[in-house]
Amino acid sequence: MRFEIVHSTRYRYTAPIAETVMEVRLQPMDGNGQRCLDFRLELSHGVKARNYRDGFGNQVHYFNLVRPHAGLSVISRSTVETGLAPDDHPGEELVQDFLRFRSPVKDIEGVRELAARHPVADPSSAESVLLALDALTVTISQEFAYDTTVTNVYSVVDDVLALKAGVCQDFAHLFIAAARAMGVPARYVSGYIHLPKWGDKATTASHAWAEAWVPGRGWIGFDATHPVRTTPHHVRLAVGRDYTDAAPTRGVYVGSAAGTMSISVKTRAIG
Repeated sequence: MRFEIVHSTRYRYTAPIAETVMEVRLQPMDGNGQRCLDFRLELSHGVKARNYRDGFGNQVHYFNLVRPHAGLSVISRSTVETGLAPDDHPGEELVQDFLRFRSPVKDIEGVRELAARHPVADPSSAESVLLALDALTVTISQEFAYDTTVTNVYSVVDDVLALKAGVCQDFAHLFIAAARAMGVPARYVSGYIHLPKWGDKATTASHAWAEAWVPGRGWIGFDATHPVRTTPHHVRLAVGRDYTDAAPTRGVYVGSAAGTMSISVKTRAIG
């Protein structure tokens, strides 16, 4: 499948600020069944971005706006092909790093209890690992309510377990924590999902899910929000240990004004 995606992020400030420093991970990744055919990044005020590839393989664009401004827009336009064959050699040299815990993905009693309910019968068997992770995906979807009002980008798995609610980012973090407690390396994925029930055109928000390392299969995606294994309707932007490594936009500004951010994501299937 092919999709055209427009991701718009707009910042507004109550008074002019002196400087903005920002990096964005908005270019869809290549590999693992996906290919970015075209990517353009449009920045206001004539700003030109530079780019580099980080340690997780993400394309990162960064810029510094050093003159007074009361607003800023960051617009990415992507064309992506999904549903391609998996990589011939899906090896990952750093896969063991995705067993380590750090906040917000924490090794706490509630996580260990969730993991214990979904034991992997044979860690060397892809089918055993997939069976346990599929069950974990369903459990999170059934036992935790999707609620946009109870958490924020700084929430940790403790909050999600206590509230029994959260959003896609929270469910991804909880899945990752439980998978790691089960002995399965898992990583965070930021991206988009095109929902066919909305027709060829869809307006949605950024989405998040998890990928787990399955013996002989490589990275397999699990979306506990819906709950499914990821499909050709999922488009990956960036991966990392948690949201902090894969946030679509991240930055700081210099000034005493208050700021607001609005985000719009539109996806369109083109074949």
